[in-house]
Amino acid sequence: MNTAYLNLLSELDNKYGVDLQDDEKVVFTAELDIFGTEKDRNLGMGAKFTLTNQRIIADNGLGVWTNDILEDVVSCNKVEYKKLFGLLKGVYFSVDLNKEVVFDNGKQKLTGFHFYFNAEDTAKFEKIINHL
Repeated sequence: MNTAYLNLLSELDNKYGVDLQDDEKVVFTAELDIFGTEKDRNLGMGAKFTLTNQRIIADNGLGVWTNDILEDVVSCNKVEYKKLFGLLKGVYFSVDLNKEVVFDNGKQKLTGFHFYFNAEDTAKFEKIINHL
């Protein structure tokens, strides 16, 4: 992934108060409609999503999921799907990780996330990932 593009983006307000590392800046924030695993197991609705120039961070109120873009993320793709008996189109972003993440006291595992944004945030996030 080309994180150099993320460094070119303007710094935004750290409205969810994530702990930033040295040389890290917030470039996108949103409240997720749905936050799920790669198999669409629901991890929460209304989770707080922050994209920095180095990491993807999602806080579902029960925990903070943090992934380094260069070290952990294999891909991030927009996925379109049909909903409501095929009459409407839905969109989410699928993030694949290079390693398995264990959670829920070791009971569950995942290898990626699905991020569902509202329409306005979908357009903003898509513009960013198209440059990565």
